[in-house]
Amino acid sequence: MQSIPWTPLLLTMLTQAAATMAAYTLSTASPYIAPALGVENEDVAQLVAIVYLMGAVSAMIVPPFIYRYGGMLISVAICLATAAMLSIASFSTSIGMLALGALSLGFLYGSTAPSSSHVLAPLTPANRRNLVFSIRQIGVPLGGILGGLLVPPLILFGGWRLAFQAQLIFALGLIFVLCVVRPHYDRNRDRTRKVFSLRGPLRLIGLLRELPEMRPLSIAAFIYSGTQLCFGAFIVTQLVRVFGQEGYHFASAVALVTFQLSGITTRIVLGIIADTLISARWLLVAQGALMTVAAIVAAGYGSNWPYWLIIMNCALAGATASGYTGLAFAEFARMGGGQRIAEATGLGAALMFFGVAAMTPLFRLGIDIFDGYTVPYLSVAVLTGASAILLAFGRRK
Repeated sequence: MQSIPWTPLLLTMLTQAAATMAAYTLSTASPYIAPALGVENEDVAQLVAIVYLMGAVSAMIVPPFIYRYGGMLISVAICLATAAMLSIASFSTSIGMLALGALSLGFLYGSTAPSSSHVLAPLTPANRRNLVFSIRQIGVPLGGILGGLLVPPLILFGGWRLAFQAQLIFALGLIFVLCVVRPHYDRNRDRTRKVFSLRGPLRLIGLLRELPEMRPLSIAAFIYSGTQLCFGAFIVTQLVRVFGQEGYHFASAVALVTFQLSGITTRIVLGIIADTLISARWLLVAQGALMTVAAIVAAGYGSNWPYWLIIMNCALAGATASGYTGLAFAEFARMGGGQRIAEATGLGAALMFFGVAAMTPLFRLGIDIFDGYTVPYLSVAVLTGASAILLAFGRRK
């Protein structure tokens, strides 16, 4: 384990956690925010899709900035965007203002994967790649866990606005630490690189033409990421609908945390397995198949279901829909090669965020049209199953 670059790994992981916690607070606190703003719970929860839509755009345009200014400086900018979102959200008086906060966070949210990959990949041995990238991606479920555990007590203590304001301390402290270590890790910058050019996004798209083996992975990343947010963003709202307001604390502090915690443990275990026993590709196929099972089970939740059964399915959903991302980014980095790591992982991040931005609103629309979660989750099951099959039998090199 001595070959793992722990300092930049932990800092980039915490950067992801800070941004993710801010985003997930929108869904975790939605039953309290919605009445104050005069909207429905799902209207607040689906604002996470705005974060990911903007994140997809930023993932496509950020690689030149990473080469020019360094991955650690971009991490500082991500934390600044997070602090801006938290400030705007804490003073929101309308759903439009809250959406503006989500927009400000999303402006740099897609930079987390390519910036950290640019820093970590040159420092990581090939036989540790899957493990390191899986640990870095722990920032996503870690942020969700912090949101699930800390937000409800903060709401009870001082209201939903305090839940946003308290996170500012974490974001500002992280900015200070990143600025201190940045000179050590941002040494190899290309000061001649142009940052504003259409070639950047076009190079990302061109990777799909140059590397056919990346296409099945790209489709799977799109669907899997959308599935992750269909679970994560709507766990609380679904269980409150099923069990009533009395089920809120179980949903936010138990079910959502189980989903995120399962994603953390699975990422580490699968990272080790992918580096030693089974290829990342086949592990991603297996995760897609199990996502299908979790979505089918979630479609049937009812008020007569025991809590333990829901917890088990949340764990399965977290292990698959939340646990796949480290392996996916490691595969994008491997396929991209040493000179195109930022572009390849930027493409992966963009596809994942577009998946969230596309599937989450459609999932929300399905809830209204079909008056519940059954049909939306069954539709998700069809998509994840098809993606796993394509990844298993699609073109390989």
